[in-house]
Amino acid sequence: MKNYIIYIIVSGFIITGCFDTELPVKPYPRGDTKVTVVEMSPDYTNQIYFNFEKNLVIKENHRDAWDLAFQCYDEEYFILLNGAKLMEAADMGPVDFSSVTSRSGAEFKYDSTNGDFENYSIGKWWVDGGNEAQSKNHVYIINRGRDIEGKRMGFVKMQLLSANFEGYKIKFAELDGSNESTASIPRNNKYNYIMFSFDYPEQALELEPEKQDWDILFTRYLAFLPFNNSLLPYGVTGVMINHTLTEVTSDSLRPFSDIVLNDIDNYSFSKSPGFIGHEWKDFELNGEIYTAKDYVTYIFKDVNDFYWKFRFIDFYNDDKQRGYPKFEFKKL
Repeated sequence: MKNYIIYIIVSGFIITGCFDTELPVKPYPRGDTKVTVVEMSPDYTNQIYFNFEKNLVIKENHRDAWDLAFQCYDEEYFILLNGAKLMEAADMGPVDFSSVTSRSGAEFKYDSTNGDFENYSIGKWWVDGGNEAQSKNHVYIINRGRDIEGKRMGFVKMQLLSANFEGYKIKFAELDGSNESTASIPRNNKYNYIMFSFDYPEQALELEPEKQDWDILFTRYLAFLPFNNSLLPYGVTGVMINHTLTEVTSDSLRPFSDIVLNDIDNYSFSKSPGFIGHEWKDFELNGEIYTAKDYVTYIFKDVNDFYWKFRFIDFYNDDKQRGYPKFEFKKL
């Protein structure tokens, strides 16, 4: 019995010693404030994916390289239009595919950037049915918008046939019924979206980086300006966030240099894709000059759950050409 009691006492000291000994957590390096420039070009030709941790453009593509983006995350199957081309779509309802031969009666709608995908142009085109999305069999007329040179890319009609966790199947044709074809678009959960072009229907376009590899996207897109009691769509240049893995907020009251990690709990963060948008710069109409709002600081939670602060300081390169956003950023 005495030996047993001694064993318990000794064990207690050992256990207590384990809990009292704290292992120091090595602070991660914050680094210095960095400044970088993203080269979209004066015509905003490029869509550019950027990673803060690597201070690197991960991928870029011409903004007219794709038409549709097919969702690869969660248990949903939303399909987005390429707003950089000013695309729009009209839902013609559950009609026979061959019966749609013109734009007569079509009510076109643009996508937003607020992340409310059910109210986007194509919306929820399916009925939930276990592991398979059951199509509502609506036919859509797609206005493919304009290419980089401003040329109209024409119209197609499209029907979503089916989808599951493996991919999507669609049918499309010219409005007169010519060039009818089907295409299969794979679903890959390493990405937020797989892109598709009606020009190259046999190809699955992995234009986005894998979703763990990028934080923000510089792109042309559609915004909506209040006009005559309605909203007027117009093309703007700005920033989208990787809304599945990142969050962002802004502060226009405190100086960039004063914002520190301990301030994080004072902010409310957003996952809205277009939170940063285009309003980090002002446009002076008479001189047609953009001025970056360097008094606005964005606080950003990246794909690795680190926090950053950044602000835009210019929109021009050394040759005074627009389309070269310049920003400074620092890990908190």
